[in-house]
Amino acid sequence: MKKIMIDLDETIVMDGYLKAVNDYKHTNYKAEDIDTYFVEDILEPEEKEKFLDYFYEKLNIYEDIKVLPNAIKVIEELSKHYDVYICTAFVDKRRPLDSKVMAMYKYEWIIKNMPFIDPKKIILTGSKDVIMCDIKIDDKVGNLENGYGEVKLLLDHRHNQNYDFEKLNSLGIRRVYNWDAIRDILLEGCE
Repeated sequence: MKKIMIDLDETIVMDGYLKAVNDYKHTNYKAEDIDTYFVEDILEPEEKEKFLDYFYEKLNIYEDIKVLPNAIKVIEELSKHYDVYICTAFVDKRRPLDSKVMAMYKYEWIIKNMPFIDPKKIILTGSKDVIMCDIKIDDKVGNLENGYGEVKLLLDHRHNQNYDFEKLNSLGIRRVYNWDAIRDILLEGCE
């Protein structure tokens, strides 16, 4: 059975970090307003440290996070035909000790919302480069271009649109726009 590694943030769920920045700054940014991978990069450098204090001491962004349309349904379908692993990074190199709380929040959210995933198949990591699998689904090109995976699917977001088709193709990465497209690619002929 082929192994699939699926990212969590901005691949299954989204806007948690954006909501945290909006709550902190009392703003109303939308995903299309942000073109950086790390949402907090929109903050002034002197603001970032205060935001990180707020973020790690007062927030669990997974309490009220948006799930991408059909993500959980498609992942459950995939789990009937593939060996599915949820692989999510939690280590913030700026705050390695503080970021341990993110591992707990992510793990709890996955257990609660995807009970069909075996808890032993939840990988909490600092780097996805060493994860061996057949298929990778992620929103960050860096997590797909390095390491393993014969099929690499990049979930389209504004922060990864600077990679054109030619560049992605040279890296063996295919851009997808939603979970229905992922279903079509990975479940074709499985029924």
